[in-house]
Amino acid sequence: MKKIVLIFTLFLVSFSFAQEKYKYVIIPSQFSFFKQPNKFGLNELTKSFFVSQGFEVYYDDEKLPEALAKNRCLALYANPVESNTLFVIKVHFEVKDCANNLLLKTELATTREKDHQKAYNIIFRQALSTLKNKLNFTIADQQQSDAIADSKTSSETIILSNDYDNKTLFAIPTSNGYKLVNDKPETIFTLMKTSNESIFTAQKGSLSGVLIKKNDNWFFEYYEDEKLISEKVEVRF
Repeated sequence: MKKIVLIFTLFLVSFSFAQEKYKYVIIPSQFSFFKQPNKFGLNELTKSFFVSQGFEVYYDDEKLPEALAKNRCLALYANPVESNTLFVIKVHFEVKDCANNLLLKTELATTREKDHQKAYNIIFRQALSTLKNKLNFTIADQQQSDAIADSKTSSETIILSNDYDNKTLFAIPTSNGYKLVNDKPETIFTLMKTSNESIFTAQKGSLSGVLIKKNDNWFFEYYEDEKLISEKVEVRF
């Protein structure tokens, strides 16, 4: 059972949408389906496309400007997805936010070209071209972990502490995140990675939310009856 430690704590929180458009795009320096960075010049091709659309573009392993380093939710995250068959190379692009929400998916580009360098250049250009003039997303304050501290409208937050059989949960890696288990072991949370190492999308039974790191502590946050619930989670990764 959960123990209510503090109820109706007032935070200065705003859930309005910021009208500022995204300024940054982060792309991988090495795509997952290749064994080396910038294979066939495709990472440079991808970066050049987003620059042509008016963005500041950074690879995921390079130094970021201070504002973006402090808050990666200021960026869009673009990544190609490969779904090849025996004789056909297939790629589409996905554009996501920092919470791993899918904002836009391109049309599937395909080719039967046997020369891989030529083939990948063809389908990357085809897929990216379908993104032209479709990237005018605005930054949603509620998707930014720092927005809660900076906003100006009062809201109720219920803060809970957990009461698991073993309060420390242990992280077991999965293909796309972690399972958080107790010592029995029972799975308490299922986590999915995002582009921000301090934020995971989280599922606890029927509850969906995020696991977010604040001041070296982890919190499971979700909405219940239009109230923001913040539950401290002791976890060992």
